[in-house]
Amino acid sequence: MKTRIHITRIIAYLVQLAIVILCYNFMKSHFLLILLVIVAGAPVLSLAGVFVLKRGIDLTIRAPEETMEKGGMGYLIIKLVNKTIIPSLDAEVLLESENSFYGDKASTVLSIPVRSLGDFEKYIPVKYTMNGRYSYNVSTIRFRDILGIISLRKKLDKKCEIAVLPSSDNRRQFNTSDMSVGMTESEETLKKGHDFSDVSDVREYIPGDKLMSIHWKLSAKKDTLMVKDRVAMSDQQMVIVTELAGRDEEVDEILTLTYGIVKAFIAEQVFVRLMWWSEMGYEFHEQQIMNEENLKESFQAIYYEKIYKDPNKTRLLMRSIRPELKAYVNICMTDKGADAVVVEQD
Repeated sequence: MKTRIHITRIIAYLVQLAIVILCYNFMKSHFLLILLVIVAGAPVLSLAGVFVLKRGIDLTIRAPEETMEKGGMGYLIIKLVNKTIIPSLDAEVLLESENSFYGDKASTVLSIPVRSLGDFEKYIPVKYTMNGRYSYNVSTIRFRDILGIISLRKKLDKKCEIAVLPSSDNRRQFNTSDMSVGMTESEETLKKGHDFSDVSDVREYIPGDKLMSIHWKLSAKKDTLMVKDRVAMSDQQMVIVTELAGRDEEVDEILTLTYGIVKAFIAEQVFVRLMWWSEMGYEFHEQQIMNEENLKESFQAIYYEKIYKDPNKTRLLMRSIRPELKAYVNICMTDKGADAVVVEQD
């Protein structure tokens, strides 16, 4: 229902009105007459005010950070704005939250005061215990008139999203040399248009520098040619296939391990091709990763995927769809938990 009528409040008001009428009939006081007029007219003003309030009330929801680390504490900020002089005892805000990657949903009702010609900010602490894409939505807000006789509902569509990435403080040590079998030469189709190096500094042009290294925007500002000084990266690539299969907790562990391993290769300036099977697109998606920003973008893309149940699916599909990959590192669940397994394809 859009409008609720609170019977108990109406009964309480009628009792008060009856008491004032009896007192006036008994005492015939001018003061009681004025009080009777005020009490009798109060519901009209209260009901008119709540409809005015409905048009002038608004809400915003935001998170200070667009990304958070797993295990971190973040905040949601809900701001209720009242552009009218009509106050309300409180507003009931329906806050819905969802980790869309795992399909976990929850909702809660928040009570927020409505001030006359003012606003109120409510800070809600949130502990992020799982990786994924968290979305928060306020779809309705309900508020009462001053007398509490009725409450109206206003529909809203206020949203914000936060991507929760694995913690960078991963204490597990990775011996990347054990995964060297999964290293392959970079394919020409992937190398085209990419320079396998990372920018370390910007300096003035020196005769002999490559034209492709010129930083054109900065050169235009400084009226002199500036070039990107690069640190050479390996011309090989490490193919890493992360499985999105299993229970939610298992997939979360796999993603955390994948994040740590890829970061270890980035630190060694090794080019990584991160792959995963997309149930929604029914194909292998892949991202070329040369730095941590690429890694974060890849994980945010993964969070739009769908988890599947069969853990053997990835290897079977790799063998049939990508047979040209002679070897790769598969991040999957084993008897020991999430682990990196080198897979060699015949």
